[in-house]
Amino acid sequence: MPTWNIDHKIKAAFFDADGTMLSFATHVMPESTHHALRELRTAGVKCFLATGRAPYQVDEIPIADLEAFILFNGQFILNRYAVLYQESIEQDDVATVVRQVHEGLYQALFMERDRCYLSGCDERVRASMDAAGLSFAVEDIDQALEHDIYQMNVFLGPGETGVLRDATKHLKLTRWTPNFVDAFPIHGGKARAVRRVLEMYDLRPEEAMCFGDGGNDLGMFDAVGTSVAMGNGNPEVREMADFVTDGVDENGIWNACVRLGLIHGDLLS
Repeated sequence: MPTWNIDHKIKAAFFDADGTMLSFATHVMPESTHHALRELRTAGVKCFLATGRAPYQVDEIPIADLEAFILFNGQFILNRYAVLYQESIEQDDVATVVRQVHEGLYQALFMERDRCYLSGCDERVRASMDAAGLSFAVEDIDQALEHDIYQMNVFLGPGETGVLRDATKHLKLTRWTPNFVDAFPIHGGKARAVRRVLEMYDLRPEEAMCFGDGGNDLGMFDAVGTSVAMGNGNPEVREMADFVTDGVDENGIWNACVRLGLIHGDLLS
């Protein structure tokens, strides 16, 4: 493991939600993470959420210590006062997913700005909802053809995504769970959103760091100067990160911030 040392001042930190800030076991944020965010803010570090979740799916995350929010894997950026950026999926790609769902190829979750809905519920869908501690209603998915869709969760396992990728033109697919892929505009993603936020706040990449655990976080690693993978993260995420901290349930965010000298305190077991 590399020495826990960085040679530049950190002014911003970006945090994934599930598996990073939020525990898969308890579905809440560890108290040590609450404490770390407060200490970072006191130290002058601006903290940002960067998640695939929608605005109505982040109630478990306190906003008091967060500067702004990257949602839908980068397709929606807002702070407490205004929407700073938004981009929805091309309607022809939404129509393709609706058609393939009707053909019985898979289930999907359609995510609008203010609500979301499932095409149906099977074992993969139930496993995903249980893992995240969330639940969604099953509704008529044809309404997606008339509304702005910012992200879709398409319930295809590893090696099965060709049916979706080959039939769409403008979708990017990322995976952080074997149960589904996140689908959003092809030029989108957390990396572009992080770069956009850094520009908005007049920050340089080397002044920023990020924390993540899944495949949809890898883009962030290239957009900032310092990347930290959670100990519970996917193998490729741990391999690509500059540092690997403890798991989310083992006070990983707090311990990383202490080891890097960003906050003062004792390491927690």
